[in-house]
Amino acid sequence: MVTGHRLVNALVTGGAGFIGRHVVSQLLNDGATVRVVDDLSRASSGSLSEVVGCSGYLGLIQGDVADGTTLQKGLAGVDIIFHLAASVAVGSSVSAPVDAVRTNILGTLNVLEAAREADLRIILVSTCHVYASAQEPLDEKAPIRPVSPYAASKLAADDLAIGYEHAFQLRQTIVRPFNVYGPWQRDDLEGGVVARFIRAALMRNPIELHGTGSQTRDFVFVEDAARGIVAAAVDTGIGRTINLATGLETSIGDLARVIDGGTGNIRCVPHPYDCSEVDRYVGDASVANELLAWSARTPLLEGIARTRQWFEETLVF
Repeated sequence: MVTGHRLVNALVTGGAGFIGRHVVSQLLNDGATVRVVDDLSRASSGSLSEVVGCSGYLGLIQGDVADGTTLQKGLAGVDIIFHLAASVAVGSSVSAPVDAVRTNILGTLNVLEAAREADLRIILVSTCHVYASAQEPLDEKAPIRPVSPYAASKLAADDLAIGYEHAFQLRQTIVRPFNVYGPWQRDDLEGGVVARFIRAALMRNPIELHGTGSQTRDFVFVEDAARGIVAAAVDTGIGRTINLATGLETSIGDLARVIDGGTGNIRCVPHPYDCSEVDRYVGDASVANELLAWSARTPLLEGIARTRQWFEETLVF
């Protein structure tokens, strides 16, 4: 049984982003009050339009967490920080590594300092990309091998949080979602493969597979991921690293064929960042199930259908 305290007032960094906006919605549905900090570099304030006017929504502070003054504006009355603000594009981290390091390391350091000074609980949202490719499901003790500046900077952020826990007794939890997809995901090269494939299919353009398409991923629907991130705030999660995964492995080629729907409009193209590609990822969420009573509820086909419907309703042709 999961036990913990009621979330009274949450600050969500990166709360206007893809996963962040779903975390905000989940928190509000759970009765929390929520303030958002986001620099809007990867999102727009419109992504939060559905929660504007909700009694628990305290508004958006536009600012960069790597700027040490940003967080000072949003901490009044806060009990917990959900830290999702990050530079998340693997490709961009290869072409502009300094930007990724600045946001993911300096930004996280500022959030940890704010949490330490105010004695706040913190949920740090990390990534499965810190793990090495493996043939078996990856649990939280799996070998670490970041192959991009993005992954390396996220791992450094995790290590900072662990260091703050030991040095300052910071109440922290690290959550590592596997490949999250769903409504509001960006559909460009800095977005997710599900979103890119759906956009291509709707536009009747070829679905482009980077490389052979044999690489595999564990796809987690965004609402499931948000539910797990919020659930990680329980007291039993303090000091733990927790994977959010389905345990199911899907090749990128098979994903393309499902989204294509049999038209055969698929082609292989050279991978733009082949050295930072990972062959196989599938996660083990046993810890999440044990500590949080969490498991993924949304089958891949259902999640793809819901994501496609969202794109059909919002995509400008």
